[in-house]
Amino acid sequence: MECEGGKFVVAVKSEYAKDWLESRLEATIRRTLARLTGQAVEVQFVVEDDLSPSPSSARGGEQGDLSPGPSSTEGASTSEAVAVVEAGFVVPEFDVREAGWFPVSEYECRFWAPLLGRVGWRVWEIVRKADKRKKKTDWTPVQRWTAPALAEQVPCGRQALVGMRRRNGDGWHHHPGAFERLTAERVATVEKRGQQRCTTYWINVRTGLGLLRPDQVARLAARLQVQHDRWLTEHGFDAQEWDFVG
Repeated sequence: MECEGGKFVVAVKSEYAKDWLESRLEATIRRTLARLTGQAVEVQFVVEDDLSPSPSSARGGEQGDLSPGPSSTEGASTSEAVAVVEAGFVVPEFDVREAGWFPVSEYECRFWAPLLGRVGWRVWEIVRKADKRKKKTDWTPVQRWTAPALAEQVPCGRQALVGMRRRNGDGWHHHPGAFERLTAERVATVEKRGQQRCTTYWINVRTGLGLLRPDQVARLAARLQVQHDRWLTEHGFDAQEWDFVG
């Protein structure tokens, strides 16, 4: 990485890494560098072949050289090769979606998990993981499940999935389970087929959850609402004006 007059030039290994950084991380990297340097900065990503050799690049592996040393990538498979950016970002040299793996974001773990509850979150993870396609879409294919099989993997009781009826002072009331919760939050579609022992559930879920809607944030614990507003601000969103993305 080189810096001149508040402009950082970041060298990467391939055109894919350059495009990936520009489309997904440029704003985050620019904010991070501005915070570290205390001034407004510009960031430009270039492929290493486009740069003329410099003493630091010739030495290889010294601070400021963004490419891994020869021993770290020589002979490595495509799935193992990465370009490491100095500010702590690791950019895969392959598309993780094409590799059949789709990472769960830190945002989803922090805010969606408590909203969906332990059982609902685990159901989403299980159904999502069962999607073995290399090329992901916004929704998984519809999959056939039985309540006992899914409950064993969670683990939980069947009623935690399908809900239960409880008698209160003024009669019987239905308490929703994880299936209804996931459907209500627009995270899954669940179709029940059959009766009693022959009952099956045909389920598909979102592969990525995006931002919570304001009404969903309002149902989080107070401390999580504060953390969510802070997260939005740190990532360039207006905490007062945003909507569901997914």
